[in-house]
Amino acid sequence: MIGMSFVDRIIGVFANPDKTMGDIADKPHIQEALLIVGVYAVLGLVSSYVSSSHITFVYSIAGSSQSRLQTIQTISVIIRFIDGFIAPLILWLVITGILHGFAMLFGGKGKYYPQMLTALGYTDVIKIIAIIITILLYTQLPNVTVDITSTNTFAIISSVSATAITQSIYHKAGSIIMLLGVIASSLLGVFAIKNGEKLTLTKSAIVVGVPLLIYLIIELFSHGII
Repeated sequence: MIGMSFVDRIIGVFANPDKTMGDIADKPHIQEALLIVGVYAVLGLVSSYVSSSHITFVYSIAGSSQSRLQTIQTISVIIRFIDGFIAPLILWLVITGILHGFAMLFGGKGKYYPQMLTALGYTDVIKIIAIIITILLYTQLPNVTVDITSTNTFAIISSVSATAITQSIYHKAGSIIMLLGVIASSLLGVFAIKNGEKLTLTKSAIVVGVPLLIYLIIELFSHGII
């Protein structure tokens, strides 16, 4: 029996997630998942760049060397690359491993590679939509100027610039959109676990729900909501 095409699977995760994840689990094409996660990672890099582009560093000490400013700018670029592009790829591998290991405690029979990596990679389709909306919101962030003096440390500079940006309503809205994207992606992940690990819907919901709950508590706590 011929499986669904890549386009059919993309449409199917929205129209009929249970059936689509069943097809993905039966015929996993890791290159499709890598493409989806890769697109999400590239958009993550774009999101990080758009956000940081609203921050301008000014070295105000007359006659001083610009080397420190250049160092700060270089470090900022590296952090943006790691946070925006590398992190989504690593998280895909790590989260899949965690969920696969947790599912095994409930009798899961799936394979980490390529079955579960492919199925869970497809869940990033929803987060791609969320991050595109977030990028559009980030284009409206306020412009912030950070004055660098001889007493500034990179930690202080990062804190000042980050605080000024995160207080914006557009950044807060983007954070909420991304949080909703993670929740929606996790709901799709339930079907990925159900079909990939051959578990019941209830057990699959527990496998995905427990890590999600921990993540939400950490996120809400870090934002001072709880």
